[in-house]
Amino acid sequence: MKRITFSIIAAGLVAGFATIGPQSASPVQAQGMSCDDINPMLEARSGLVERINALGTEDVDPRQACPIFRELVANGEEVMGFVEENQAWCQIPQSFVDGFTQDHEQVTGVRDQACQAAAEINRLENQARQEQEEGQLGGPGLTGRFPMPQGAL
Repeated sequence: MKRITFSIIAAGLVAGFATIGPQSASPVQAQGMSCDDINPMLEARSGLVERINALGTEDVDPRQACPIFRELVANGEEVMGFVEENQAWCQIPQSFVDGFTQDHEQVTGVRDQACQAAAEINRLENQARQEQEEGQLGGPGLTGRFPMPQGAL
């Protein structure tokens, strides 16, 4: 089974900026808008990073990693949307925005690699299974048993 290696890059941003909030209360917050709305998104992100870290750093099966990275990218898009709409109001530091944007781009690249590798593994396994069923492997196929040819050598 083909496996690939991943490095996890998101944990530092999640840990470093777990709480972002306004410097003072305002009437707008009383109307329902809260700068603390980003916190559940960052907590979810932290949980996703923990799930990825639980897969290990070597011989990670991309079929396990791909769906988690998809969730992590979706979470990143949600956080980025919040930041774009509320950066000034919530006084979110530009350094956070820059770091998160860079992290999101890297995570998106890793997601693409993991999902492409997972698709390739599935394609190759399906192809091998199909060839075995059709008898195109010259023997019993994936079982590893191949008869010795009979006759003069």
